[in-house]
Amino acid sequence: MKVRTRYAPSPTGFFHIGGARTALMNYLYAKHFGGDFIVRIEDTDLGRHIEAGINSQLNGIKWLGFFPDESLVNPGKYGPYRQTEKLQEYQAIAQKLLDAKLAYYCFCTKEELNEMRDYAIKHNLPPKYNRKCLELSAKEIAENLKNNKEYVIRLKMPDNVNIEWNDLIRGKMSVPTSALTDPVLIRSNGLPLYNFAVVIDDCYMQISHVFRGEEHLSNTPYQIAIKNAIDQLKIKAYQNNTIQYGHLSIIVDASGKKLSKRDTTLKQFIEDYQKMGYVPEAVTNFISLLSWSPPDNQEIKSLKTTIEQFDGTRISPSPAFFDVKKMNWVSGEYIKKMTDSDYLKFVKPFVDKKFNQLGNQLDLALLTFKLQISYAEELNGLIDQLFFQYDFNNLNSEIKQFIKSDVFKKNIDAFLNVLNSIDEITLENTSNIVNQIKITTGLKGKDLFMPIRLIAVAKEHGPEMNKILTVVGKKQVVERIKNFPKIIKIL
Repeated sequence: MKVRTRYAPSPTGFFHIGGARTALMNYLYAKHFGGDFIVRIEDTDLGRHIEAGINSQLNGIKWLGFFPDESLVNPGKYGPYRQTEKLQEYQAIAQKLLDAKLAYYCFCTKEELNEMRDYAIKHNLPPKYNRKCLELSAKEIAENLKNNKEYVIRLKMPDNVNIEWNDLIRGKMSVPTSALTDPVLIRSNGLPLYNFAVVIDDCYMQISHVFRGEEHLSNTPYQIAIKNAIDQLKIKAYQNNTIQYGHLSIIVDASGKKLSKRDTTLKQFIEDYQKMGYVPEAVTNFISLLSWSPPDNQEIKSLKTTIEQFDGTRISPSPAFFDVKKMNWVSGEYIKKMTDSDYLKFVKPFVDKKFNQLGNQLDLALLTFKLQISYAEELNGLIDQLFFQYDFNNLNSEIKQFIKSDVFKKNIDAFLNVLNSIDEITLENTSNIVNQIKITTGLKGKDLFMPIRLIAVAKEHGPEMNKILTVVGKKQVVERIKNFPKIIKIL
């Protein structure tokens, strides 16, 4: 059977790192084996539904650079791709399970259910439904339905068996049905419960493999039981081989705490990284390494290479550390490998428009930091600090004393004379400018280079001198030298 995987988010929030990893793992596995990757939307939690959450999921996947073979925007023959469009289907199958005595009506109230739970806990028993409604007669059921008494439909779990599966990540798993309750399939309002709807969708869409978070481990035995019951109905459209599950580890922060979408101290939403100007291929590369280790131990790799290597093995069940520093490093490596023209095209949409005043030197200013940044938005702070924050007061006392020295004045006087003899500063003539100052003054080392840098940008350290001088330009450097007496008075 063809490999078919799926990513099935509930749009109760926006596309985050955990969801991105789940989607990517399913995509990589499907593509490694020449299969299909499907995205469907599980939107039956109407109270928490956020319509913008659907676009966030689909747009986020697109930005990361991998694409579903079937989804809302490119449907195939297994649609529809959102659960609220399939409510009648869920209800019809629930009715078939009732007719086959594989499920039953339960009319117990919340108060009764709470009493059962309290009793079980008090007597150290599994907190499960006691099947009070299992033996209701047809007459009693009809009377309750006639009186519009609220109900749920429960699956009758098989007695005294073990539900087993071979987890793709964790190996053999087994859960006795004695530890499980009869799960609710559907409520009287017609809305299905998660475990019921997801199994119907997986069966109908011919899903063969599912990678998902370990929080779903407790759902898996129920879903296997529900699938076994549906198989007994022998509905042609739902005949499917056994679905294989793989449960990914949790993702933790630097403190070892599980990532929480409510934690605002760490950016977790893919849109945040998109807006900051991270390289999307780099973010995808980084996310692929959350739980999975490549066989060649090479961490920087293309999506194509990752697909070739990702066969479902080498996925660790241990918690995955979301290391922002590592993601920054990965993104920085991608930026370094860009051609200058591709780099400029990539970063310019993220650059503050106020820097347009640099005119023809904007490109050079951006290229000055190409080897330093991890994401494009970083450029705004770096350019502003180097070329627009001209303030000698931030320098330490030793540098301030040096600025007041005769050596400093001797240097910048020679600097001004050289500038008056040329039309402009260019990348090519900066070395000649420095040599002329050296010949005129006899200075070298710190005494030669530091005054030039300080008078140009008021910084002790920074990028290459030729780039700094060219970006600042002759006109502004001359103005700053002429303004030097005023600087001395302030210091």
